[in-house]
Amino acid sequence: MKQHSSADLHVHSKYSDRPSEWILRRIGSPESFVDPLEVYRVAKDRGLDFVTISDHNCISGALEIAHLPDTFISCEVTTYFPEDDCKIHCLVTGITETQFAAIQDIRRDIYDFRRYLAEQDIVYSVAHPLFRVNDRLTPAHVEKLILLFDRFEAINGTRDPRACEMARALLDQLTPRTIERMADRHGIPPVGPTPWIKRFTGGSDDHSGRYVGAAFTRTPHAANVDEFLDHLRAGRHEEGGSHGNSVLIAHCFYQIASSYYRHKLLGAGHGSTLVAELFRRLLNEPAPKRRLRWVTALGRLPNLVFPGRKMRKLTEIERSLVGEFSELFETSESRGGAGRPADRRAFELACDMSQQLAFSFLGKFAKKLRRGQLIDSLQTFASLGPVALAIAPYLAAFKTQHKDERFLQQVAQHFPALLDRRWRSDRRAWVTDTIDEINGVSRTIRTLSAIAKQSGRPLTVVSCAERPPRVDFDLVNFQPLGMFELPEYEDQRLAFPPFLEILEYLERERFAELWISTPGPMGLVARTAAGLLGMRTIGIYHTDFPEYVRQLTGDATLEALTWRFMSWFYDPMDVILVPSNATRDRLVRHGFPPEKLSVLGRGVDTTLFSPGRRRNGYWERYGLNGAFKFLYVGRVSKEKNIDCLLGAFEDVVHRGLDAELVVVGDGPILDELRESRPPRVLFTGPLTGERLAEAYASADAFVFPSLSDTFGNAVLEAHASGLPAVVFDQGGPPEVVSRFDSGVIVPSRGPRADREALRDAMVDWIRDPNALQPLRDRARTAAEDVSWQRVCDALFDLKDLPNISPALEVSCDSAN
Repeated sequence: MKQHSSADLHVHSKYSDRPSEWILRRIGSPESFVDPLEVYRVAKDRGLDFVTISDHNCISGALEIAHLPDTFISCEVTTYFPEDDCKIHCLVTGITETQFAAIQDIRRDIYDFRRYLAEQDIVYSVAHPLFRVNDRLTPAHVEKLILLFDRFEAINGTRDPRACEMARALLDQLTPRTIERMADRHGIPPVGPTPWIKRFTGGSDDHSGRYVGAAFTRTPHAANVDEFLDHLRAGRHEEGGSHGNSVLIAHCFYQIASSYYRHKLLGAGHGSTLVAELFRRLLNEPAPKRRLRWVTALGRLPNLVFPGRKMRKLTEIERSLVGEFSELFETSESRGGAGRPADRRAFELACDMSQQLAFSFLGKFAKKLRRGQLIDSLQTFASLGPVALAIAPYLAAFKTQHKDERFLQQVAQHFPALLDRRWRSDRRAWVTDTIDEINGVSRTIRTLSAIAKQSGRPLTVVSCAERPPRVDFDLVNFQPLGMFELPEYEDQRLAFPPFLEILEYLERERFAELWISTPGPMGLVARTAAGLLGMRTIGIYHTDFPEYVRQLTGDATLEALTWRFMSWFYDPMDVILVPSNATRDRLVRHGFPPEKLSVLGRGVDTTLFSPGRRRNGYWERYGLNGAFKFLYVGRVSKEKNIDCLLGAFEDVVHRGLDAELVVVGDGPILDELRESRPPRVLFTGPLTGERLAEAYASADAFVFPSLSDTFGNAVLEAHASGLPAVVFDQGGPPEVVSRFDSGVIVPSRGPRADREALRDAMVDWIRDPNALQPLRDRARTAAEDVSWQRVCDALFDLKDLPNISPALEVSCDSAN
């Protein structure tokens, strides 16, 4: 004899016809198309002892199977707090038709509803208790539910586990004193003799017919329905099965949408269409007997994609779409789905379709736009309906699953027993478009991530690079679907990331927080993911892109558009970290909310960068003599104001002074400058590690002409190496220099004046080298005052602050 009996107490049929999910409401679809007899068949096939159907405010589905053995009538009742119309879903189990009619009359008032359940001794369970059905649920309502009910759903086989797990943790830790305080607060007498002891059920909440029994409620063995209900009524039961996730619920959406399309839109005898074939493959359904062979019957495919039109009459974009789908379907068919759950296979196929097609057509759009074919380029988007069809259920699923995240955080703050569950976890993900390049953003991320790893702090860097670097920290790299170049910045290639895979990964790993460093494709993915998953986000403003655009293009309109994009990109961030006060002031002037902006400077490795690394004769390998050495380290590009530096140094040389300029770094104009062979200028190319540290320490002074750097890490590295610096009064570098009077700050007044001012500062140092020693001492002191560990600590401490103050600053001192 079996030791236990089980039933899925939360399952739907075609009679659940008033959906709460926006994607189903949008297309006018009911929540389910599943026939009640199919629910019964699947439940029995999966070993459930008893079967019920709990449609929304309806028992028609349960009545259709009531003549079958081992069945009972149930319903998912929508009831309301009369004081504010907050909706609650409550499962009522084992009811009669008379009881259902009475419930329909009183369900508008949850208090009357609860009294009736008690009078009739009806088995009930509050469904998904922390799900905000109509977005009115508050922690106060949760307290009232605790007082009114003693049975709650703890496993929902469709929904993300976070809400149910929080509810279970809260209800498990109730005490008589807690209940007493709640009762006094709300004036509601608590339910039963031991209202602090709650009991729990499980149910699949399945609407598609595919996941019946994924979650269930188990009792001691019951010989019949009456015994099973008696066990439930007496509290002799427990929840079982598994929670849901977004991939699973998206698969349910596909099933419902497919049924809606076939039954309501396509109709009988209409034949195959691209949409029908797309649903068939996503749902892994068997092909019809007269199956369309996509590749060999390519001539027929245009009629499926664009009904009533011949291939030769399609636009170039539409013909390309036909070809892309033929190739994708052939590939997916040959790949097969053995060994993978249906929802996982559908997810992989949806990723293939949406992402590969999107990248392909983005390339076509950009190509036509560059040719000036604006109308043709816009047709690209009109032809991407199948892409939207493939991705929409997933976007809807992720949004539906996590729409209540901020509410869950409020609940955790409200109940002391849940304080340690306020966040999904203690893990952070740092998302970046640059990890393998040599630049300040990449170096900052790699340095801080390595320190976090050494400190035992849970941080994962998420990137999208063709060849990810070998690193000593946690790095998850997604292979790009393709690469594209930036206009006017051809050496900078950006990846087209696999959006859906990244979104699913961020959900599955349950990160509490996203750090977003770059407003490129990966930054856009992270920004979107944070919105869908309800994640806290910290935007890190590294680079002044509007200034770069101005310097590279000279186009004020493009600069203004870039500012609008940057404002839009950072607007949803909870906190925006900037590297200097100058950057903060600049962002405020361009409309960024000052209450979100905090200054988080940079650190420096004073062990690596040190005056002790100076090497006499270091420059002889490059053919240089013992002249005074000016050093520049950074990107060799127009936006770094390199032309100003070279012009100023040319003037120094023309004065007959014994000096040399060393330019360390790579960039788009490096080859051009090398070919121009400016006198007494050395271009070393990129240097890293100890070679870079020795180059710093073996120079005499540092010169940094950039007008657009938000911080200027190189200035801090030069200071750590004992070099004073010449900088302009723009951006972050002057803040580094001014705090300790560790160099010269020259005013920027325009190209000609800047060249002269930079020249004069360099000439003064060559003519009076003795004046440099106090500056060198102060420069080293400035660098010793900061550390990367301190910056790392400040980053991780942000999570614990309810409102980040603009005064939170870590730079060359605690106020910079």
